[in-house]
Amino acid sequence: MLAQVAGRHRLPAEAMAAMMADWLRRFDAPPPGEALLDRKAADFLALAARLATPRGEGEIARLRFEAAAALVAGRLADADKALAEAELQAIEGSGDLSALPAERRLLIGENRADRAALSFLRTAPEAYREAAARYGEAAALIGLADLGRSSATALDQAKALARISMDFGGREGYDAAVAALRSLIEGLDSRAEPIVFAGAQKALAAALEDIADSAGEVDRRIDALVHYRAGLRDLRRDDAPLLWQGLMLRFGRLAVALGEEREDDPLLEEAIGVLARLLAQWDRTQDEAGWLEAEYTIARARAALGGRRNDLALLERAFNSFNRVVQAVEREREPLRWAELQDRMGGVLTAMGERYSEPVVLEEAIAAFAGALKERRRETVPLLWAASSVNQALAMIRLAERRHTPALTQEALGRIATAIAALHQAGLAADAAKLQKRLAAAPAFMRAAGTASSGSA
Repeated sequence: MLAQVAGRHRLPAEAMAAMMADWLRRFDAPPPGEALLDRKAADFLALAARLATPRGEGEIARLRFEAAAALVAGRLADADKALAEAELQAIEGSGDLSALPAERRLLIGENRADRAALSFLRTAPEAYREAAARYGEAAALIGLADLGRSSATALDQAKALARISMDFGGREGYDAAVAALRSLIEGLDSRAEPIVFAGAQKALAAALEDIADSAGEVDRRIDALVHYRAGLRDLRRDDAPLLWQGLMLRFGRLAVALGEEREDDPLLEEAIGVLARLLAQWDRTQDEAGWLEAEYTIARARAALGGRRNDLALLERAFNSFNRVVQAVEREREPLRWAELQDRMGGVLTAMGERYSEPVVLEEAIAAFAGALKERRRETVPLLWAASSVNQALAMIRLAERRHTPALTQEALGRIATAIAALHQAGLAADAAKLQKRLAAAPAFMRAAGTASSGSA
């Protein structure tokens, strides 16, 4: 796997092996996942690009070139030694760094930041802590020589801390990152430094989301939403297009998730506005995956809002967005993602069927759920299978009401009973209870169950 990831990212296999050596030496460590390897590859490429950029002159430039060569060969210790010697050359024996010219202090600080990035390449918690400490030192060294660069380096420090938890688990890294980011943000002026300010807010919000996911502290997601908003307040798209785009997308994704859970219509409306603005300025050819995520997320928001308001226009736009996404997803490569989109389109069609007198829309909904069930199989994903089975059964009940066909109602109720029983058999009793609670609030199901009870009586 190491060689495959190295080849995909076009970096030397020796470098990837050196980065992962600490991880592989841990007797209790699971095999590194592709997401971790991809992150380490990105870390390597970023540092390699910086070392390839000439800084300093004479012996300093030579030593940095030597560090770059050692990095490519996977000799991380030799690369750090060369950068340390370059730093000493830049200091020139000065006992008071504050007395050095601003340009020289910036060079020293940048070099220390590169040493931090080098420490960060090793896959061990202590190496990440060393990297964070070095980034902190670099920010202090740069200081007034370049406030923007100093703040950006302090942001790198917080990101390194967050990665302790991201890559190795636990709360330590996230908590340290949150504290560092709050301190950094307090010292920033969003109007004077909109890019660094927005980047810090984005990093803080992401750490809070990760804490919410890992520790179940759901209120942290509300805090995260506040920080995404703050990051967008003074950031213009032209200032930093990728940062602006990332903030908009993350805000939209979290706002939609919270809006769905809490049935918060104003939040869903806000999310739709943000995502529509984002999509209007998105070059799909430059980032297909990001565009698909934005299109999918706005579809979810429109589906939830349209369903509650019985707004046909919103539902139609939601269906069109889901359909655009499903056209770009290859069923053979991503069967469960394709099935999830079929299920969502079926849900939108079911809601639309309430407004149409013709039964064809409900028939299309049932067909969409049938498509989902081709990939959501009971034996492999029982929970997803049960969800789509029940969704299809509810659409069947609505169609039976329209056509006055009691037999179809009975068939649908039988499918619902089978789905609930299957969840119990699979040891998913809690999920079965959630499903029954959902059905208790579904008017179509209650009507059908009442009719069935009357008929049996």
